[in-house]
Amino acid sequence: MIPMQVEETLATPQSFRFTGQSVVTIQELPTTGPWPANLVDNKLIQCEQPVRFGFQWTVSGVLVPLLSNSNRWKVQLHFEKWGPLEFDLGANGTTYVNFVPVSGHTYNVVITLPANSIPEGVFEVVAILRLYDQRNQPIPVAGFAELGKIEFYEAA
Repeated sequence: MIPMQVEETLATPQSFRFTGQSVVTIQELPTTGPWPANLVDNKLIQCEQPVRFGFQWTVSGVLVPLLSNSNRWKVQLHFEKWGPLEFDLGANGTTYVNFVPVSGHTYNVVITLPANSIPEGVFEVVAILRLYDQRNQPIPVAGFAELGKIEFYEAA
């Protein structure tokens, strides 16, 4: 598990806060053979394998029920390639989650990148979390997690 750093400037820290788990995990999906399931320890992955990025966070406080249930979270992955040629995940690296105006609600989100969607190379991976209102304007809540470098390679 990799902790996610979060900052909010909505009101007082007690009125809207992240508590409990604010983590990001990454998991390699198996193809064949005895491959590692958790990339926290081993950050090598075959291009032919799908990879799953899991996010979990909880918000609580008196302000949470007062926010609109039309708000939504935006979770994004950014891959910065080391070496020549940049790479953009496009829509595969973004998901939206409806805001739940209940204090103590825990969100669980998974972004799965399909096999062969990431080219060979070493990438610095960052996950970004933002909260948007119904007009798609940002609300002052932001978080990110540095997932470190992951190498994607072709398995001959």
